[in-house]
This record gives sequence, structure tokens and C-alpha cells, in this order.
Amino acid sequence: MVRHPRISVLIPLYRGRNTVKQCLESLLMQDGVELQILLLDNGCPEESGEWAGYLLGGLDNPPEWKLLEVKDNIGFARGMNKLYAESDAAWICFLNQDVTLNPDHLKILVSELTGNQDLAGVCGTLYRAAGDGEPRVLDTTGHEIFRDRIVRNRGAGREIDDGLIPYEEGEVFGLSAACSVFSRIALEDSREVEGPFDPDFFSYFEDVDLDYRINRAGWKLGYVPQAAGTHLGAGSGGRKELKIRLRAYGNRRRIMWKHETPGSLWPDIIPILSQDIYGSVRALFTDPIAWLIGPLIFLGSIGRILKRRRELDKKFGTARGWIRRWLKSERERIRGKIGKIFK
Repeated sequence: MVRHPRISVLIPLYRGRNTVKQCLESLLMQDGVELQILLLDNGCPEESGEWAGYLLGGLDNPPEWKLLEVKDNIGFARGMNKLYAESDAAWICFLNQDVTLNPDHLKILVSELTGNQDLAGVCGTLYRAAGDGEPRVLDTTGHEIFRDRIVRNRGAGREIDDGLIPYEEGEVFGLSAACSVFSRIALEDSREVEGPFDPDFFSYFEDVDLDYRINRAGWKLGYVPQAAGTHLGAGSGGRKELKIRLRAYGNRRRIMWKHETPGSLWPDIIPILSQDIYGSVRALFTDPIAWLIGPLIFLGSIGRILKRRRELDKKFGTARGWIRRWLKSERERIRGKIGKIFK
């Protein structure tokens, strides 16, 4: 009997009940892997966990699965850590509830990790949901980072002509937690005390923080274009909630305070300050409550940030020069935006 590689798939659930069924159905269609599906009902007001349990529990021959529940939303980062503590496979998949995967997606990614011992994690090609007759549009092919320390999903919003993906297989700066597969060994090597994610991020940028730690630990991250899936986007509806917006407001600055130094930031001080000014003015008009309260929440967390910084420096060293190979210029980002407009 052929023994397939075992993979733990971690899915925190919050709102978006209509997307959970599609996500789980695509998981059940995965071939070439043995699944352990771990779900967290993260205080979901739509009882998405109950719905997922009903679906999986009604199968004649279900994969191994488990549903955890908490009364209140504990955030994406802490939720993923809770699920990670329940997992036991050598391969870990972080998956959003609004992602559907092609049947060979996980098999391709696990195979890539198995064949390259230097890789900590890999991702495939996620597309945005599109209607009949609409062009395919990229959602992410991994993370790219710019000199102003904005991290974006590479290729996001780019239309694909004739099915030709404009990115080749290879290394990337980071991976989106919407869907990525990691080696447990690498996650343990680069983890926080609580697990793979820093719970102080609550939601948003927690995967960027993991990107930094993986790189600082000396691991590589990769992209495999053949593994494909679809990301509906904003399936949880979390961005609409004030609690989440307030906690996410300072997360870009949290990254810089935690992982960089004045020396590593100084060559890019003009784009960094320009982005700070732009972001602050924009938030003043689009989200004044977060603009007013968010910085206070961030300032209150600086002590914890610096404590984690000291611990990471002891573990990984104080070298920051590695990041320069990944930093892209603002000109590259502007060129990409102009290309989308006039495509």
C-alpha cells in the first residue's frame, strides 16, 4: 500500500460561512496526500464551525479532522498557533477559509519541499475569483518587499494572457498565509514562544513577520507556479470590524521595530517616511477612529516588541544585510501599476 505524505491543514474560521463549503470540498479532492484538517471556530457569529463540522461529520469516509472553538475572536495569529499546537504532521498548510485548491495543489507543494532541504515553505499560484468570460487575474505568487517596507502579494491584480504566468519557479521573499505549506522543522526553528505566529499582530502582517523570521533563520522560501488555486478574498469580513482595524493599524511599524535597525532603515528613510506620511493622511480621512486610537495601541505594545526583538537577536544574530537583496524600488512598483492601467 502506497503511503502518502501526511499534511496538517490549519483553517481558522470567522464569518464567511458561504466560502467554507467550497474550501473544504476542494480539500477533500486533494490527491497524493493524507490530510489532517484542523478548524477553529474563532468566535464566529455565523457559526461557520458548526457548518464545517456538519459537512465533515456527514461524510462516509472522512479524513482525520478536528474542530476547536473559542467564544470570542482571538485573532488570526493566535488562532493559527492554537491549531498548530494540535497538529502532528511533518508538513503544515496555512489556509484561509475562502481559498479553493486544484486537486494536485498540496501534492505539488509537499513534493517541492521534500526535494529541497533548504526550503522552509512554498506557495503556488492563487488567482482571484472571476466570472464566466472574465480574464484570470493573479492574487498572489508570494510576497515582495519594497524599500518603504510595504510588503505586497507579487502580481496581485495582474491579468494573465493565454494562461502564461509571468513568474518562474524559484525563491521569493515571503509567502501569504492565505495558502502556503511549510516544513515543521523550519517552523520550529523560526517560531515564537507561542507558535509560528506572533500573537501581538492579531490579524494582518503576521505572515510578513514570519517571512522575516524564516529569512533571519537562514531558510529559503519558494514559489511553484504549477500548484494553482482561487482566493475569493475578504471572506472573513474582518477588515470591517473596528477591533481588528485598531490592532492592525501599527503592524507595519511593528515589523520595523522588531526586525530592523536604524542602520538597515537609513538608506531607505525617504521612501519609509513618505509612506508613513501618506498612510497617516489617508487613514485620517478613511478611518479616523483607527487613525486616532491605533497609534496609542501600538505605543502601548512597544515594550513587548522590544522584548521579542532581544530574544530574536539572541537566536538569529543581529545581521540585517540579508534584506537588501529583496528590497525593490518604488520605481518598480509604480511601473507595475502603470502597466496594469494601460494593459
